[in-house]
Amino acid sequence: MRIKDIKEFILNQNNIPKIEKDINNWFNLEDAIIFLLETKLEMIPVYISCKQFFLYSLIVPKYKLRKGYIDDLLKWNFGASNGYSYGYDNRNGKMKPKVFTPMDDGGNTEILRNSSPIFFYRSFEGYNNGSFLELNQKIEHILDVYWLEDKKAFCRIDELGDFKEIVTVEKESDLILCTIKKKDLDFYLYLTNSVLIRVFDVIRVLDISKFSNFKDRKEEIYKNENEKLFLKRTKQFNRENKINAAWIRGFQVIKNTTSIKELQKMLKGEKDRKYISFIINDWKNKKICEWSCDPKKLGNYFVKSNLPYEISPAFFRPEVLSKYKQNPSKYVLKDRNIVCRGAWSLNYDINEEGQVHAYLIDLSRLPYEEQIYWKSFNERPNAGISKRALKSDFLGEWDFEYDALFSLKEILEKFPKVNFKGKEFAVWELPKVPDPNLLDNLNHVVTDSKKEWKDQILVLAQILLDGLNKKEISTLAKYLNCYDNELGSIKLLSVCLEKARISLDDIKIIIDPLPNLWDLRSNVVAHPNKCYPKCNLKNQFKNLLENCDKSMRKLAEIINRGSLNIE
Repeated sequence: MRIKDIKEFILNQNNIPKIEKDINNWFNLEDAIIFLLETKLEMIPVYISCKQFFLYSLIVPKYKLRKGYIDDLLKWNFGASNGYSYGYDNRNGKMKPKVFTPMDDGGNTEILRNSSPIFFYRSFEGYNNGSFLELNQKIEHILDVYWLEDKKAFCRIDELGDFKEIVTVEKESDLILCTIKKKDLDFYLYLTNSVLIRVFDVIRVLDISKFSNFKDRKEEIYKNENEKLFLKRTKQFNRENKINAAWIRGFQVIKNTTSIKELQKMLKGEKDRKYISFIINDWKNKKICEWSCDPKKLGNYFVKSNLPYEISPAFFRPEVLSKYKQNPSKYVLKDRNIVCRGAWSLNYDINEEGQVHAYLIDLSRLPYEEQIYWKSFNERPNAGISKRALKSDFLGEWDFEYDALFSLKEILEKFPKVNFKGKEFAVWELPKVPDPNLLDNLNHVVTDSKKEWKDQILVLAQILLDGLNKKEISTLAKYLNCYDNELGSIKLLSVCLEKARISLDDIKIIIDPLPNLWDLRSNVVAHPNKCYPKCNLKNQFKNLLENCDKSMRKLAEIINRGSLNIE
């Protein structure tokens, strides 16, 4: 049952029928029993507190469910556990200090003694409303889940890098609802050789103020051996011999239903892998063909076979990278590598024709869904692999060919500081923004997409322009007697360089690309007052990167030689 449907039932289960003939059915609580039977799959409710509906769950070792457990468990009597506590234990007339477990007394039952609640309901005066829910840390650690406030759930990253809710917690008005994903619960039960026991108490009453005014009560035992659901159903009659209240109180045993084979795979960290075929350059057999990326169907240098090499390249349209550029919170797109948050990584490169290429063995390590995505951009090669890949991957040589993007990132990562009267301050530094991967978000423009060009202009401007430290530049300008409150950081830096007697040629190299970048961001991208450049956007951005790299390297050179230092 979906969480939405669970909430809807709980919030509506106390709605009194308007038609009198339906009231008897309502008092039978058959719908509540069906609810308990149908919430054993998908997201299982393990804690419910709402009006006259209470459900609480505990992990109990299997061996405890011996003969007579039904009568024992039907006697349960407790509320949500507050967790561990301490006190004195009086044995043999001697008082000894003791740490009490969450279910030290078993809540009036022997079987639940020292069992493990899934949730604790703790209180802390002065903190919000004074109470909060806490997941049992043993369960949290074993299932490797972490609390994410925006999802109101304990989550884990799946193989696609997405946050998946494993244990959910919802608190709204009078409702508290906590659920756990069935497969993860099964895994925990398998590891601990345990079962889940849900105790519940559901009451329905016409008029709560007259609840204690009754003449008679009738009680019956309900047993469903197949579903391991046992309860006492009580009906209360008023002095006119009409039902004015009814309730069910009992327990339910939920066992692991996932196959042992699948649970063993989870324990070993094994996954069922699927593979698709790509168009590749099978340079071993000197042909272009379509071939599976299944490692078992690939050859290598050490075993003779007719199978294509593992490092046979597949080629893709450059748009394949757009997905990763547009979601920097999930993907880090580096110069030759894509990293998906907590899930997978892939090495790639771009050849002289602008095609992205990757080796078949690397593609085989992607999740199946990701393989399908790359397959949709797969095409025949228009050229070979890049010169850089040939040198580094096959010839074992260093690649010293100039790359403006790599060069710019390199100088920005170790940008020098000015010495101002014995103290260091930064003329430029990487902006302090929430995104820790800001520099990684800067990449080449590899398609003709205006959006890709626009996004990269914004990133480049954020790094270079927002990184200019006007406060420090102003301090320098004031000392050099060239401060002008009307000037922005770029022009003020230019004036400081002139006062420091930097050559006009060097000043031009440093300053010229920055107003151009500011104009592109402000008037073309952020506030489209101008048209996009009427040229190849890939080449335009490449040239802009080169100029920005020369600018920052020249500024770093001037700072390193001490030309802006103030003794």
